[in-house]
Amino acid sequence: MDKSELAALMLQWESVQKRADKMKAAIADAVLQLEETQSAGNVRATYSGGRKTYNYQEAADGHPMVSEATVSLFTTTPEPRTDWRGICKHVGVEDVPFTTSEPSVALKLLA
Repeated sequence: MDKSELAALMLQWESVQKRADKMKAAIADAVLQLEETQSAGNVRATYSGGRKTYNYQEAADGHPMVSEATVSLFTTTPEPRTDWRGICKHVGVEDVPFTTSEPSVALKLLA
């Protein structure tokens, strides 16, 4: 393959890749609206409704049963690290605030 053929092939790849990216975005938009995983042939568009991230420290800080002694029980050394989830379980905190990430779609070929 000479340089001219390589350049032509690279430009063709660029065009095909741009079209594929547009198709991928259209598929993702459709699956986000359907809110469920879709499969067709060897293609799967996996829907994820978003991931929850819990704020255990905020829940423990506002709880009356959490004392300095309790926090020190769940703090490790030499690198100070506090297990806020452990503290919440220990004192019985059930209402832990959380945030949820945006829903997403992952597109993949199965075979």
